[in-house]
Amino acid sequence: MSKKQDILDAASKLFTENGARATSTKSIAIEADTSEGLIFKHFGSKDNLLEEIIKKGYQAAARTTSPYLVGQSAREYVANMIELPIILTKSNPDFWRMQYKIMPLNPISSRYHDHFMRPCLLRLTECFQELHYENPALEAELLLVHIDGVWKYFAAHEFDISKEQALVHAMKQKYKL
Repeated sequence: MSKKQDILDAASKLFTENGARATSTKSIAIEADTSEGLIFKHFGSKDNLLEEIIKKGYQAAARTTSPYLVGQSAREYVANMIELPIILTKSNPDFWRMQYKIMPLNPISSRYHDHFMRPCLLRLTECFQELHYENPALEAELLLVHIDGVWKYFAAHEFDISKEQALVHAMKQKYKL
């Protein structure tokens, strides 16, 4: 493993445990068994290091979700979006735990998350229009609020397959899927 990857891994671990603000470059250097100078050489700043971790996390999330969301009918898309938060948090639990911890106070994290979710809002609105919902934009917002709550719940708690299945089933029933 390269020193750059060691730094990314150490920073990810410490950001998840302590949050971004409470994690110093010195603690990252100690965890990665390297120097602070090497962190600045590779990333320039702690914010750039954090942004690199977040960017890679959302690139992985896009690869994970693409097969579930691309080329789907309106009904399939809505059904798959209901399962999306569970799929994502299972695919990269450390990343989503870190996001859960830092997003409320970190504009970099929030910006990447909003950018990742924006196309979903547009597509969900189209889907609910196709499915003849009375207020498609509001339904799309409501489902995204649900999705946001579910990924945060599973990022903060241990996975419980029966609870996962119950949540998915209840939401699919709501939308008659």
